[in-house]
Amino acid sequence: MSASSPAISPDFSVAIPTSPFLRQRMGGLTGIGRSVILADLVGARTIYVVSSRAEPIDWPRSFALRERPLPEVVFVADAGEIPAQARLVMLPADRLLTQQGLRRLVEDPAAALDAPGDGFGPGAPDAVTWQMLQASMKPSEGWFGRHLNRPISFRMAAWLMRRDVSPNAVTWATFAIAVVMTVLLAHGGLWWLAIGGLLYQVVSVVDCVDGDIARVSHQNSRSGAVLDTGFDMLANLGFAGGLTVGLVRTYGMGQLQVAGAMVVIAALCMSLMALLVRLGPRRGSFDVLRQALALRLASTPRLATVVLTAEKLFKRDFYALFAACLCLAGIPWLVPQLALGGICIWLAAILWCAPVIIADKSGDLLPAHLKA
Repeated sequence: MSASSPAISPDFSVAIPTSPFLRQRMGGLTGIGRSVILADLVGARTIYVVSSRAEPIDWPRSFALRERPLPEVVFVADAGEIPAQARLVMLPADRLLTQQGLRRLVEDPAAALDAPGDGFGPGAPDAVTWQMLQASMKPSEGWFGRHLNRPISFRMAAWLMRRDVSPNAVTWATFAIAVVMTVLLAHGGLWWLAIGGLLYQVVSVVDCVDGDIARVSHQNSRSGAVLDTGFDMLANLGFAGGLTVGLVRTYGMGQLQVAGAMVVIAALCMSLMALLVRLGPRRGSFDVLRQALALRLASTPRLATVVLTAEKLFKRDFYALFAACLCLAGIPWLVPQLALGGICIWLAAILWCAPVIIADKSGDLLPAHLKA
């Protein structure tokens, strides 16, 4: 899927002047390919690539994944070959514009394009890729995700994009780690529970990488989002289920009541969220719950601030790290006792926001990067 917006004008074209900078591969795409994608997103009628030599065509995969028809791209050797027309927007050769920057340029060809978020570069490919990754961070990202998980996942994503690894390949790799985590937790014993808990934190970090790659390289897709969400659910249930089995094998059947309740209620919450997302926006992410909470609390700003701040404690970047620390500290039995209360609060929030999510047929609650 793509986070596209309505076209600015029904009749304008974009010209991309090729340059050594735009020929570089940055964030999984050449600057030329990225410019073609963004020109299409802002509604260009025709896209001209000005080059006297053959250029690599690396943008069709993005259009196929996003289920978007290929735009009309015309190669010309010189800008003078572009037919005269009412509106022709010439992109800068030494700057890689964002969608925001390109929209500003279309609206005002004399725009300085120096506002935050207008573009990237010039610079070395790795430096520009890092700028893109930082700009791709979701506003709803929790504190631990922003300051611990993302700095690690960004480096992994940058390394993988240089090798053209797809987001779905990373999703499958994350699932494989989750399977190993579940098996180790279920083995029982403090050492295995500690290693399994540590792997849960690894899963939390690596799970960010597929999204990082998809957003930066414009490889968002509906199937990828479904796969990622499904594997997220399985990883979380794998941790809860594996931990329950491991605790019973380590401490005895006395652990089953609380840990078993944690598994059952967690599975219920995830199933409800999956159902609500399907009934409402019909696609996407559990992040809709945060947006639904914000909408329901819009008339009470102070309460909304408190609730939405507390909501970040329910993000996996926090609770995976917390659970890993408890397992490594040799007190894994404390995880279900603390988690059960949080999961019950999560269930109450889901039930309270269910009508709002179901009513969101247009996808207004979806994060920007998942909106079609």
